[in-house]
Amino acid sequence: MKRIILIVFIILINNLLNAQGWECFTPPDEDTVQNDPKYILAPDMPIKTIRVNFHYLLRSYSTGNFTETSDNYTDRPYNGYKYAEDMVKWCNQQWNINPLLQHMPDPPVQNLPKKIQLQLCGVYFHRNTADYNYYSCNTIFPIFTENSGEVINIYITKSLGGGCAGFCSSEQTLIGTAYDDYKRSVDSNNTWYNSFSYKLINHELGHLFNLSHAIQNCCTKLPNPPSDCNNCDDKINDTPNLFELIYLHYLPCEWNHPLGSNNLMDYCAGQNALSPMQISRMHACIDENKLFYRNCKYQTQTLNITTFTTNKAYIAKYVIVPSRNSIVVGNNSALFINAEEFTINGEFELQSGSILNVDIIPSCN
Repeated sequence: MKRIILIVFIILINNLLNAQGWECFTPPDEDTVQNDPKYILAPDMPIKTIRVNFHYLLRSYSTGNFTETSDNYTDRPYNGYKYAEDMVKWCNQQWNINPLLQHMPDPPVQNLPKKIQLQLCGVYFHRNTADYNYYSCNTIFPIFTENSGEVINIYITKSLGGGCAGFCSSEQTLIGTAYDDYKRSVDSNNTWYNSFSYKLINHELGHLFNLSHAIQNCCTKLPNPPSDCNNCDDKINDTPNLFELIYLHYLPCEWNHPLGSNNLMDYCAGQNALSPMQISRMHACIDENKLFYRNCKYQTQTLNITTFTTNKAYIAKYVIVPSRNSIVVGNNSALFINAEEFTINGEFELQSGSILNVDIIPSCN
C-alpha cells in the first residue's frame, strides 16, 4: 500500500462598512448576549484558526468578477485564487493587530490579542446571470454553500455597496464591495480599496462570531437621535457608549474621522480595535457554536475521494484516494484538502494549471 502524507505539488495558502454603504444582519437574541470573562482570563488560550471558502458570482458569460484565470479587468496574471489567498493573508494580519480603543471605557481595558486566524479551505466560481443580478442573503447562500457546519462561506458578489451576515449560528457572509474596490485599487495604483474589503470581511466575520454593532444604525440618523435607541447598544459592557458620546459630547461620526471610533464593529471607521469582552464573546461563539469550523477539528473521521470533476474541498481526519480510483485535477481546477492525514492509494494526476492545496493539521482539544 502506498501512503503519501505530503505531496510535492502543495501550494501553501496559509471595511469595515462605510456609513454610506449598507448592511443587513439579524440582531442577536437577548438570551444569547453574554459578558463571560472566562476566555479573556486565560492568557494561554490557543489561537483558533477558522476555515473559510471564497465564492465568486459571475454572469453566465464569465464577466463581472474574478475567474479561475484572470481578474477580468487587466492583462496581469491575477485571478480569483490569488485574490482569495491575498484576502485571507490580509485579514489575518488584521486579526493579529489590536490597538487600544480610541474612546476608552471607564475603567480602562487592555488591548488583548484576538487569537483568531483564517485558513483558506476552498475557492468556487458560479456562472449564472440571474444569480449574479439577484441579491438575497437567504436565497443565494444556501444554493452554493460548501462544507456546511465546518467552513464559513464568503461570497464575493457584484457591487452592492456593503456586506451582509447573520450571527453566531450562521455560516455565510456576502461582500458586495470587493470587485469594484479591487478595480479602483488597480486604477489608483495602491491598495487602499483592497484594505477596505478585507476590513469589511473581518467586520462581517465579527457578526458571525456573535458581535453586534457598537452603535448600529444611530450614525445614519444624525443629527437627530432616534426615539428608541435600544438597538444602538451591543450589550457589551466594555465597549464605549458611542450613543452618549455622539449625541451628548458631539463625537464626530464621519467616516474615518481622527476623533471617531476605531472599533472593528462600528460604522464610523475602517479600523480594527476590539475590547476584551468582544474578544471573549467571539471565542465563546467559536467554542459553543462553531467548534468544528476550526481547522484542527474534524466532524468526519474518514473521507474517500472517489471522483473529482470541479473545485472541491475535502475535510476529514483521514482523507483517502482509494486504490481502485483514479483522480484527475484538471486545468484551472482546485482541490483543497484539510486533514490530519492525506493518503493516495490510487492514481492521482495534476494537470497543468491546476491547484492542489493540502493542509495537514493535527487534531486539537
